Amino acid sequence: MKKNGGSIHTIDILFPLLFILLFCFCALLVVLQGARIYEKTAAGLEENYTVRTAVSYLQEKVRECGDSSKITVKEMSGRQVLVIEADVNGESYASYIYQEDGYLKELFTKKETFSGLQGGRELAALDTFSVSRPEEDLLQFDLSADGQEETVFIRAAANGVAATAETAENGYESSGTSAGGMEE
Repeated sequence: MKKNGGSIHTIDILFPLLFILLFCFCALLVVLQGARIYEKTAAGLEENYTVRTAVSYLQEKVRECGDSSKITVKEMSGRQVLVIEADVNGESYASYIYQEDGYLKELFTKKETFSGLQGGRELAALDTFSVSRPEEDLLQFDLSADGQEETVFIRAAANGVAATAETAENGYESSGTSAGGMEE
């Protein structure tokens, strides 16, 4: 073949084709690497979401109570249960928060009609849940889900003072806590 009086060599066709193929290969590698990064990030966020959701819920329930004397930790049916009492229209109710069948559950019922932990509402998927009370107005929660473990301290409100929380595992602090620990 001739082009403007000269001949076209095979290299004149192969060289641009090789560059186009190399560009396509590199673009494919970038897309695959981006997909792997996205997948890892999404999985990490999902793991973090499960435990953080449970921690946020527990923190809000303790803050909502407003009186540390209405919060107790009990052993029921072989598991630790956080019991938060409330008076609604002159009647005594209680929220029972516990872990069962891989879920953090809550049962809200009248205290006098309580017959056991059956029928609790599923809140979040958790592998383990334990609660203790190292101080009168301080609760310690140990939670795990999808291989992620968290230890969280929540200070219960006393005399209308707002509660605070701190996560011991990764230094995460919620509003109201200082860098050195909990607010007194």
